[in-house]
Amino acid sequence: MNIKEEYFACLALRHTPGLGPKSWSRILKSYPSAYSALKDAANWADLNLCSENVADAAHAEVWRSTAEKEFKEVMRLSFGILPWTHPGFPSSLKEISDPPTYLYYYGDPSLLANPGVAIVGSRNSSRLGLEYAQKISGELSAVGITVISGFARGIDACAHQEALKGIGSSIAVLGTGLDIDDYPQNSASLRRNLIENGLIVSEFSPGTRPYSGNFPFRNRIISGLSAGVLVAEADIKSGSLITARLAAEQGREVMALPGPLGSKNYSGCLKLIKEGAALVETVDDVLITIGHSLEANSKKEFVPVSEIKTPRAVHSFNKNTSQENNSVKQSESVKFVLDIDALDPHEQEIARTLDREGKLHIDEVARKSGVDVALTGAVLLGMEVKGIVVHFPGMYYDIKRC
Repeated sequence: MNIKEEYFACLALRHTPGLGPKSWSRILKSYPSAYSALKDAANWADLNLCSENVADAAHAEVWRSTAEKEFKEVMRLSFGILPWTHPGFPSSLKEISDPPTYLYYYGDPSLLANPGVAIVGSRNSSRLGLEYAQKISGELSAVGITVISGFARGIDACAHQEALKGIGSSIAVLGTGLDIDDYPQNSASLRRNLIENGLIVSEFSPGTRPYSGNFPFRNRIISGLSAGVLVAEADIKSGSLITARLAAEQGREVMALPGPLGSKNYSGCLKLIKEGAALVETVDDVLITIGHSLEANSKKEFVPVSEIKTPRAVHSFNKNTSQENNSVKQSESVKFVLDIDALDPHEQEIARTLDREGKLHIDEVARKSGVDVALTGAVLLGMEVKGIVVHFPGMYYDIKRC
């Protein structure tokens, strides 16, 4: 695949008057590449992909001058580029009704393949809200879940900062061009940390300033990249409720922290809970809520919980005859025997490591098993659900031995 060719074709779609995200999706899903789609623009109307006027405009290359201008600027700024057809373009974004045609990025794009949870909330956050966001973000990242947010002040910034300390790391989705490095104010240090240890992404053209209309548009990507969206703190008018609504429309889980009763800062969270959002208080609540999505994203065949095979219990009995009362006393001991060879490859490596080493911190599990640190948390979560491993406080794990 010629990345620049594909990217330029995606730019052409982006800059064709009359085309928007829903049209981009229909067109790109109808062709093997963006380039082949563009070459066939004259036939789009016949295929019911857009109106005849729009197809004519695309075929006449009315997009060329603006597309070329953006292409040259992106090359000058050395943005990372993930066009629609790139293997690294997140499949979760292709599932939404109004996806971007490409993503610009700085940082580590492999994080887009991780299971992710969005944590969003108020810019004018309370100390309690920041404590909630800090705790849950850190614990999610510690088990390999990538925390996604919008790089705003308050809850967003707190979520990014704490998640960057763990193996799951963090993704910031910007409502500006990728090159806008003075917004929000005093965010330079966090931006550097995300570029060095996480990822920042944007679909906006270079030089795009933080216009108010950008942020609802950005929010569909935050939710689209996520298995679920957790609103950590929000009043009734918060923009975080837009992200929650988009998540629900996209089939993602919506979660909210309840906060203190009567608190205006949590009135939006309470509204979401009344409307059916999952009430969460701990990271375990979050993991349970998104558990089915993690299973689906693992590319394994889905198995109902009731049918998940757990370690076999082997019973042995010691019969002792008492001559005093001529009765048989039966003592039963139960030992779990795990067939490691029947597990999936990553589970096998982790199970053998824990069986050999004993209880280990999650970081040590990743290092000694050789399983990618970005996958270890999600694999351990699945093994915990199946009853193969035991989770101890402080992110320590051991094989289930009895």
